[in-house]
Amino acid sequence: MIFRGMTTRFVVRWTSQCLIAFILTTLVLMVIIRWSSDDGPLHDAVARRKAELLNEMRAERLRELQATIFLHPDRPPDSTYNINVSLSERTPLEREVNDTRPKACLDVRYDPTHDLTTTVIIPFYNEALSMLLRTVHSILRHTPDSLLEEIIIIDDHSPNHDLKEPLERYVKFLPKVKLLRTKKREGLIRVRLIGARLAKGKVLMFQDAHTENNVGWLEPMLEEIRKNPQTVIQPHVDEVDPTTINYQASGNHVPRGGFSWDLRYVWMQMPTHEKRRLKSEADAHRSPTLVGCAIAVRKDYFHHIGGFDDAMNVWGGENIELAFRTWMCGGQVLTHPCSRVAHTFKPFAYSFDGDREKIVQKNLMRIAELWMDEWKDFFYASTWNWPSKRTSFDARDMASLERRRALKRKLKCAGFDWYMRTIVPEIPTPPRDATFYGEVTNLKTEACLYEMDDGFVGITYMCFFHRVLPENLFFIDTRHRLVHRGRCVKVDMSTFLIRLVDCDREADSWTWSVDKTYPVEGSIKATTTTEKGEREEFCLTQVTNINKVHYREQMPQLIPCGGEFQAWRFQYMFMFDHKFPLG
Repeated sequence: MIFRGMTTRFVVRWTSQCLIAFILTTLVLMVIIRWSSDDGPLHDAVARRKAELLNEMRAERLRELQATIFLHPDRPPDSTYNINVSLSERTPLEREVNDTRPKACLDVRYDPTHDLTTTVIIPFYNEALSMLLRTVHSILRHTPDSLLEEIIIIDDHSPNHDLKEPLERYVKFLPKVKLLRTKKREGLIRVRLIGARLAKGKVLMFQDAHTENNVGWLEPMLEEIRKNPQTVIQPHVDEVDPTTINYQASGNHVPRGGFSWDLRYVWMQMPTHEKRRLKSEADAHRSPTLVGCAIAVRKDYFHHIGGFDDAMNVWGGENIELAFRTWMCGGQVLTHPCSRVAHTFKPFAYSFDGDREKIVQKNLMRIAELWMDEWKDFFYASTWNWPSKRTSFDARDMASLERRRALKRKLKCAGFDWYMRTIVPEIPTPPRDATFYGEVTNLKTEACLYEMDDGFVGITYMCFFHRVLPENLFFIDTRHRLVHRGRCVKVDMSTFLIRLVDCDREADSWTWSVDKTYPVEGSIKATTTTEKGEREEFCLTQVTNINKVHYREQMPQLIPCGGEFQAWRFQYMFMFDHKFPLG
């Protein structure tokens, strides 16, 4: 009995211990399984460590490549690129640059909860490899990983050898970077469209291959797109100097983009009506047009409004056309001062298969025909005097234009009159009796004419060929009068300086003309007839004035022709009596 009782207690105790051991073992196994599962902490830790090791390996390999890739570059000379490529190759691909944002931007916090991932699309053709790689590195370095879906770099059939195997070898160690190549030359516009079709991100960022992104460049633009999905937005554009390769702030005076009557991109001063809308330096401001080197837009909205015009060839005008269409079809175009991307402004080096002037002109003609209504007369009048730009549409061009007009009707777009009244009311419309029009610049000094406070016409250096400054706009009309803001230029006979008077009070007999040496350049001549019936002719000249009024100032004065400072340039010569053949 005693033995049997002891045996029973032993069995019970042994069974209990086994049960406890089983339970503990099960719990341990459950913990191990949980930790090692795909979503468990152990798996996460292992995954993190793997990612760290992979990143370390990539970084080490990239450092090795950076030390050797430019030692013996197989590329054309620097002059081919219009950039100091040799210096660029000695400049770190991942470098520190100054934060150029206004101070107000540093206190702004953006909503991190949205799902607007971004695909950056970078076309290139015979780009300097160092510039291209610095562009990519600046994006990777200054973009939150959660916001960057991918970077697609697309080679538009470049023949340069350094953009073949050396680029492929380097790119395979860059995260989220895809290298694509076209089978034939497509041109910048259509290559961007290829990237847009392949992009996985909800937002498209079209960017040039010779740019550099600064800290916090993406978040401000995504915030504006989140608030209004019908937004096309660009960063404030800084500059990478093509000679020194230095990153330079472009300043915070915030000029905004506009257009010239021959449809070039121009810089304009911020008008009063737009300044009133802004509450701080950190606010995005409305932009009539786009620079074109960096453009962000929702992918679905971009395709909804027709993308880029795929009948445009190679390069030129697509930035202005997209801005016109966005504004007139219900969207908005913005520039954000808290987003900074530097662009390398350089003499034109992009290669065209065909006549460059006529290719670009035909692109611009499409803009005029599709969007400018009766204002297109100013475009044609300002370009006819350039024989190199005289071209016409063929049947295929006309058919593609009709397809875009159908899109315009479908989107219920407003007319150009609405755009001029609502978006750029500050741009004056040229008079239709103007023959020469715009800023009048001295070719020797690059100074230009402007109206002084006392009515004299003076000389200012606050001018620039691609800026629209209304106070600098003069024109010669078909009656041979020199006019500024509705007032006529009269010769002050005591000084031979010129001043502005009411046109209906002008009593002198001077007539004005341009003796052209180039379509918009030449000497500005003033002609009069003396009391004896003799014809006298003088040329407008920039001088250091010795008269008492405005003594020692730079002034325009009429003196006998033949001087050194008598060559001038108007922005436009209008020829309204000529029309481009459209078919």
